Amino acid sequence: MIKLLVNSDAFVCTWVQSKISDINFRDCKAIGVLKDTKLVAGVVYHSLADGQIHASIAVEDKNWANKSVLYALFAYPFKQCNCHRILVTAKDNNKESIRLAKKLGFQKEGLLRQMCPPHDAVLLGMLKDECKWLNLKENKNGKIKVISTASS
Repeated sequence: MIKLLVNSDAFVCTWVQSKISDINFRDCKAIGVLKDTKLVAGVVYHSLADGQIHASIAVEDKNWANKSVLYALFAYPFKQCNCHRILVTAKDNNKESIRLAKKLGFQKEGLLRQMCPPHDAVLLGMLKDECKWLNLKENKNGKIKVISTASS
């Protein structure tokens, strides 16, 4: 069963950082995706400013999400943080990451020259009204359990 891991920002951030080279997160929130008890994906939300937030996504299992997971991952920035835009960047030679971002609904917005020397980075964005995952009824899109490490 797929579960969401919340309130474990440091743990999920460290895992995502281990998958993405040359990135360090500060002042961020993260959601992990567990398959059984193994962390198979994580999204780190960072650099919130002026109604937009950056997301860094790492995935280790191609069957990491169902519609309920995707609803939750997009509801956090768009509904809870009230953002109007999510931005992601990927090295221009990382075709797999760019393909995943586009499959999730992100659109290419530009090229950041030599952001990851010697590579350029592709900037992709999604506006709140473009997010197809928010239009889903969260209780009818697969089973999801949320695990929180927050103390009561």
